[in-house]
Order: sequence, then structure tokens, then C-alpha cells
Amino acid sequence: MHYSKNILLNLALCGILSGICITNIIEDFLLVFILIVILFLLGVILWLYYRQFVIPALCFMACFILGTFYSVYSLNNIKEKSVIVDSYNWLYLSYSWEVWKLYRRSDFYDEYVMNLRQVWESNVDVNISHLLRVPKNFSLVPGQLVSYNGKMYPLEDFDGFSYKKYMIASGIYFSTSTQVVDKIGEIPKGLRYYFYVSREKLLAQITRIFPEEEAIFLWGILFWARENIPQDLKEDFNNSGLTHFIAVSGFNITLCVIFITFLFWFLPPLARIITVSVTIVAFSLFVGLGAPVVRAAIMGILWYIFLQSGNNAKNITILLFAAVCMTLYSPLALNYDVSLHLSFLAVIWIIYTQEFFGKVFRFIPSIFAIREAFVLTLAALSFSLPIMIFQFGQVSLLAPFANIAVTWTIPLAMIAWALTLIVDNISSTLWVGFWFVTWILLHYDIFMVRFFGNIDWALLKLDFWPYSIYLEILYFIVLSYIICIFWIKDKA
Repeated sequence: MHYSKNILLNLALCGILSGICITNIIEDFLLVFILIVILFLLGVILWLYYRQFVIPALCFMACFILGTFYSVYSLNNIKEKSVIVDSYNWLYLSYSWEVWKLYRRSDFYDEYVMNLRQVWESNVDVNISHLLRVPKNFSLVPGQLVSYNGKMYPLEDFDGFSYKKYMIASGIYFSTSTQVVDKIGEIPKGLRYYFYVSREKLLAQITRIFPEEEAIFLWGILFWARENIPQDLKEDFNNSGLTHFIAVSGFNITLCVIFITFLFWFLPPLARIITVSVTIVAFSLFVGLGAPVVRAAIMGILWYIFLQSGNNAKNITILLFAAVCMTLYSPLALNYDVSLHLSFLAVIWIIYTQEFFGKVFRFIPSIFAIREAFVLTLAALSFSLPIMIFQFGQVSLLAPFANIAVTWTIPLAMIAWALTLIVDNISSTLWVGFWFVTWILLHYDIFMVRFFGNIDWALLKLDFWPYSIYLEILYFIVLSYIICIFWIKDKA
């Protein structure tokens, strides 16, 4: 039986992901070895009785074994770092570190992600990051070297959520706080510094010309700046099902691709690919390398390369390749980063169900992209819904309608803001006009977030703790089976 290269590539990518995922769960190297032996025996059985499936099975199993070895290697590195951290837990120590990025802001303190450099007089040679809480009067900049005295607090799970492993997946191993920070080094004027300064200047300008809530919403849809969102507004975003608007997604990447392609249409394909790729990478660094950003950036670059080369690549192959790239960067994220799960599930089921829902709801008017917003939201929610319930214990039944109410305003608000920025120093009359249009759109969006976020009866709440992780694994197994059925029907 002949198998296409695309099928074998998909099986190979699935094998790597499966090997990493299962090894992350088992965390026992002897059991992993036993599992590999079982797979080898299954391969022998296939060779004896079902030889037509030998090639795809061997492809999957070989990559599965590679995934297990990579996960074992990663877990060993994590164990090595955890041993170092555990030896200092609850002790009052003197540290020096490099500021990596701002993590969260509140009314009284800020939290930063820091890369540990030194404990007392001993250098730390491995990459260990932690969260540092400092008073509002300290302003730290990425790349800055600082020192302080404080107690090291271990990360702990809560309410059934594997918070410790979730943070370790991002390289963060403990937290601490201080009232006094000493700056011991000059800030290197690298790309990270200039991206940070440029981002802060744009955020400051938005804050200067727009009211607080409208400014916060614009920060989110433009730059994924969520660190200043007050808790009550954050809850309204979660309850209304509109959180994805303040998280950078493929929509922002698509805007980058369209703008650069239009601007450099005269360049040859290779030059356009390089220009678009550099722009996407720069934008991703600008907004911060979160899981949705990296996923959208990788997929955006790959799709554009295939588009320019005329290669009709399958969407699911690109998605799997993006998943493998992100998992190799942070293996634990595959198991414990819920935003990664939701992001990929949304894209997968938009691929498989968008056409179906488009036919079912063809009676909805297409003006202002109302039908498209409803269909995309329903397609994304239809299969990510169980994960949202398992992990968060709630989901909004009115999320599709909330998205219809808000989606059409987002591109208009972004364009109006860009024009406001451009004419800021040209004409005060035009500036006021563009500012007013932007403010009206943002004010309307905030009103909708508040409105849908405060409809209590629309929240479906179910508590599956402590079985949520097992239900999620079972759900992914069922989804994998459904995808296989789709594939078999397509080949029939």
C-alpha cells in the first residue's frame, strides 16, 4: 500500500507529540522503557499479520521513541534545576539577577520575571527564572542587573490546578518579594530593550489620550498588554467569552502579513517571504512570546511560505508542525499549558467545522462579518468547550452572541487608532475626529464586555476536580479518534 509523504509526516509529528505527552505524565523512566518495549512488540505483530500498515506504524513508533527520549532529557534538566531551588526554599538569601520582563501590575506592586544569576557569592550556571514582587516605586527594565535580599518561596498547586508545573513550563521555579532593590548593572541597549521602550511609549500614549478601560482594551487587542487589567474587568472578559480579544492571535499576525505584502508587492517572492517573516518575528518579540503568539507566528510564517511557493500544504500538517516546534521549546507546556490546548483546539476545529457551521447558519446576514464571526466562534468553541469546563469550571452560553456584537468593531478600532496616531502632530481637527471614532468603538466594546459578563444565568458552571486532568486526556483521545475517522472518510 502506498502512503503519501504528507500522511507519513503527520504520523511522525503525532508520534513526537505522543511520546513527549505520555512521558511527561508517567515521569518514571523504567515505565517509559517498558512502554517502548511494548511498542516494539506491537511493531513485530504488525509486521507478521498486518504488513500493509508496517511503514506508517514504524514511522509513528520511531518518532514516539524520539519524543520519549527528548522528554526524559527535558525532565532531567528540570529535576536538576528543582534540586538547586529546593536547597534554598524558605531561606532568607542575597540574590543578583537579570530583569527579563514585566509579568503583572496591580495598584500596590508589580511582578517581574527574573533570571537568577547569583545566590550569595555562588554563580548559578543553569537558566532558572522566578517571579519578583516589588513596590510600585521601583521601575525595572528588561536587561537590567539588580540585587536584593529576600526569602525564596516554592510554587504550590491549588484547587486541582498544576500551577507549579505550569510555571516550570515557562522556566519559572519560585517566587519572592522585596521592599528594596539595588541596581548593580547598566542596561544593555539590545533589541529586547528597544522593543520594551517602544512598547511602553505606545502604551503611555494610549493611556494619555483614552479613558482607563478603553485604553486597557486597546492595549489588549493591539499589543497583548494584559498586565494592567483590573480583576473585575478580567472576570467580565472571562464570563462573556471575549478574553481572546485581549490575547494576540492569528488575527494580528494576519494583519501584519496583509500590510507587509501590500507595502512590498513589487518584491520577488523570496524577498517578500523574508520581509514578512522578519516582521512577524519582530511583532512577536514586541508583544511578548506567549504560547498563542508563538503558535500564531509559526503558523503565519509557514502558511505564507507555502502560499508564495504554490505548495498546497494541509492545514493540519502546519498545525502539527507548529505544535512540535513549541513543544520542543517547552515540553511541559504540552501537558500543562491550557492556553496552548485551547489555541490549538480552536484552530483544529475551525479547519474541520467552519464549512459545516457556515452552511447551517447561512441565514445569518454577512454584513459587517456577522455570519463569519458567529461561525468562527461556534466552530472554535464547539470542541474547546469541554476543556474550558474541565479547567475553569465555567463557560458562557452567550459567547457566540457576545462575539457577534464585538468582532466587527475590532478592525475598525485598530484602523481608527492608527489614523489617530498618524495625524496626532498634523491636524488637531482631524485628530479629534479620529479619536472620537476610536473612543466610540472602544466604549461600545467595553459596554458589551460588561453587559455579557454580568449575565449570571448564562454561565454554565461544573466542577470536575480532581478528575479534570483525566477527563481532558480522555477527551484528547476521543478527538484523535474523530480526526482519524475524518481522514479515513476523505481517503475512501
